[in-house]
Amino acid sequence: MTRAQANRIAIIVPFACSAIALAIVMANIIGRVPPQPDENTSAHLWQLLMAGQLPFIALFAATADWRRWVTPVRLLLMQATAFAAAAIPVWLAGY
Repeated sequence: MTRAQANRIAIIVPFACSAIALAIVMANIIGRVPPQPDENTSAHLWQLLMAGQLPFIALFAATADWRRWVTPVRLLLMQATAFAAAAIPVWLAGY
């Protein structure tokens, strides 16, 4: 696998993980699943998706072409926004 291929995969996977995590949270909110004292399966899936994307973000930062720094910074900011979009509904819903 080349550096460019690793970089491409490392930016796609975190966006997919954030999107799936957001879908899980929204399904719980729309389905009116109340906060529970013990975590359910969807909470564990959300945690795995959010934590699982961190190594890919680090891989992206390691394989990015920093000589042209605008694109990697822009993509990292977009990833931070996707991460926040999946995390903020959890906080607002009180899960």
